[in-house]
Amino acid sequence: MRTPPRFVLSRLSHDLYIRFLVHAKARGFSFVQFRDFLSASALPERYIALRHDIDFAPHHSLEMAELEHAAGVTSTFHVLVDGQFYNPLQPGVIRQLRSIHELGHEIGLHFAIGNAVHDDIGEEVAFRLQILSKLIGAPIRSFSQHDVVNAGVATVTLPAGHAPCVDVRAVIREHDLLYVSDSAMMWRRFTFETALEENRNLCLLAHPHSWLHPQDDYVAMIREFESREVQAVTDRYDAFVDALAAYYERRRTEGV
Repeated sequence: MRTPPRFVLSRLSHDLYIRFLVHAKARGFSFVQFRDFLSASALPERYIALRHDIDFAPHHSLEMAELEHAAGVTSTFHVLVDGQFYNPLQPGVIRQLRSIHELGHEIGLHFAIGNAVHDDIGEEVAFRLQILSKLIGAPIRSFSQHDVVNAGVATVTLPAGHAPCVDVRAVIREHDLLYVSDSAMMWRRFTFETALEENRNLCLLAHPHSWLHPQDDYVAMIREFESREVQAVTDRYDAFVDALAAYYERRRTEGV
């Protein structure tokens, strides 16, 4: 299955992303993280708040984190903890997320309104911030909403006494940032390159899988991720079933 041909997507790649980072630095942009907005007075005059939503395939996010670290760039990676498209509690995924943090990048929360378990969205975000903080072993100081095109935008007020935390959408509004996203490989008014020409501070959202996966069709790429996840689930169930004979035999012979 591929993206319907009436939708024109943009080709993204590892080399194009590196070229963008080089151009941005050459034009005098500094890269900031969203937790930096907790002390906005310390922000540089000319900056890019670079953000990555880990919607699929966390291993591509670690690859992106390593690429940026080598380029002398730090950014913010927002993580889904609901397990819809990857399991953040799997040991391998935890290690990937902690490695991103150890490279000096910020880990923030990504959340979907439709998956809330609390009636109050502020309580929901606080709940998920706590989960992610435990996984990473560090405070989480920023959050962003997932799939606002379909879900809409929620106003988030964290519970009284909660540690300060940055709402990405509020930052974009309050600091008049030009927001540019590569969501589903479809640019809107600007690309990352053309946004550099606008003489404004920027908030850029880059999805690592879209830049680093070799597939140039978005739907085909997502279907490949699906196949991998389905196979991984099948493998886990097969391993469990295959081990049952030895389990039953031990129960029979050892009385355990």
